[in-house]
Amino acid sequence: MSDTRCEGSDKGYIFAGPRVVDTKKPLKNSNVLLDNHISGVIVSENPASPWYHATFLSFGTVVNDAEGQIIQEVALCETTDADGDSTWSVFWNPPKGPATYEFVQGTGKWEGISGKGKALGDVCARADDHAMPQWEFCWAIGVEAAASEDEAYTDSDTCLSFHGPHITRSTKELSNGYTLVVSSQSGVLLSDNPASVSPRNHATCFDRGTTIRKDGKTLGDVMLLEDQDPDGDVAWLIHVWWYGKGPGWYRFLGGTGKWKGIVGGGETLGMLAPRVDDHYMLKSQIRWRIDK
Repeated sequence: MSDTRCEGSDKGYIFAGPRVVDTKKPLKNSNVLLDNHISGVIVSENPASPWYHATFLSFGTVVNDAEGQIIQEVALCETTDADGDSTWSVFWNPPKGPATYEFVQGTGKWEGISGKGKALGDVCARADDHAMPQWEFCWAIGVEAAASEDEAYTDSDTCLSFHGPHITRSTKELSNGYTLVVSSQSGVLLSDNPASVSPRNHATCFDRGTTIRKDGKTLGDVMLLEDQDPDGDVAWLIHVWWYGKGPGWYRFLGGTGKWKGIVGGGETLGMLAPRVDDHYMLKSQIRWRIDK
């Protein structure tokens, strides 16, 4: 990788089990969402890398058209090294490529990590139909990623998310005292302006990610958000919130249909009064434009 901001670089491969489809969701526009997860280990070349001999877990979505062709693939990848320090990165794979990785968060020695990489294709196909994807990337440790670029956006919206509780999928107690709770959450989204054309208005939402805990305290969340509007078009966001460090931030990863090419982000505005059944309502603001 030639990025001059890099402090380190690495390459290697992912040795994982097969993709496990958790939910298959046919949409009214004939597309099909396959919410899925993949787990395994990462083997890399650089002992100073966050992905050196690390566990690997990804959870995301494959979108197929009516003929079964892939429209989009997106996933949030969680890796944990031998010291128990973790990183989260976004895997983004459009139909015509290139497939990329981008770091969004880390703990321990990887806190404040940033950097990008690319997928290089499978090393080989094994006899049991598993594959070993190859990759390379570079990284730096510094200021945490910003919510969005400082540039003009054409649209904005303020909306309310009405979620159910987090459903725990797995819990990992790590040797350095961190606890990682992988969970999913679903709900609905409603704009302050019900007539607005917004990716988060009258949309269903399905969120997956990790809650980070240590010493009995919840430190933050790293979540992949999948928002589906009434037309069946989907927008994905990354949501990172370090509690006690100010508002959480959102960044659009992209979308399908009218949201293809979406760029932007936003921030949390706070939680409304909690209900007696422990569900809650979160207020957020977003800004975006569509890049063709």
